[in-house]
Amino acid sequence: MIFSFSVLFAQEVEFTADRPGASTGPSTVAKGVIQWEQGVKYDGDDGKGAFTFSSTRFRYGLFDGVELRLSGDGFIYDNANRWEPASPGVNIGAKIRCHEEQGAVPAISVLANFAIPCTGTKGFVVENFAPSLYLLFGNTLNDRFSLGYNVGAEWDGASPSPATFLALSLGYSITDGLGCFVESYNYLARDCNQFCADWGFNYMVARKVQLDLAANIDLCDPVHCWAVSFGVAWQIN
Repeated sequence: MIFSFSVLFAQEVEFTADRPGASTGPSTVAKGVIQWEQGVKYDGDDGKGAFTFSSTRFRYGLFDGVELRLSGDGFIYDNANRWEPASPGVNIGAKIRCHEEQGAVPAISVLANFAIPCTGTKGFVVENFAPSLYLLFGNTLNDRFSLGYNVGAEWDGASPSPATFLALSLGYSITDGLGCFVESYNYLARDCNQFCADWGFNYMVARKVQLDLAANIDLCDPVHCWAVSFGVAWQIN
């Protein structure tokens, strides 16, 4: 668990969500479980503004410790005072749990994604396979606090050089159903670097449904580059 609160059901199926926030926890959904995660985000976008139906994600537990993932983003942006829909395309991937947490040794998972070319809107489409690969770590500090950290590489489908992704997140369980988090995440690329922070809350409204509210800023330009988001994670079956 990085920044989502987990509940252990009577049938021993753990709830875990990969939202909100930029980083990802090492937990996988249980075998046979289908989970839908959806967010809606508003970006400041240097004063222009853009709505993003962000991180639409379906997770399926293929085996114990292995999940398949299908995801994609869609957004509505201001194009010459005219709001238009767009999408960069569809992503497929898998998360594999490699090591369970043991004392100070963290839980470890590997996450791999591929952006499928020519599945997006003209002007935003990825022309080549754009892979990304991450190592996901998580430590339970005590009954209330948890620590998560990611390191990864992301290709954009155009440049052969990847951007390095780094994230560090601290989660806190306020009550049995309410949690909060704060995190720092960075993108380090050859042409530019991005340093960001976000924070938010997640609330279990039912045993299989979590709602969340979060905000993030670009630390280099917080006045113009910021966003607020709302989302839901639902364990369907």
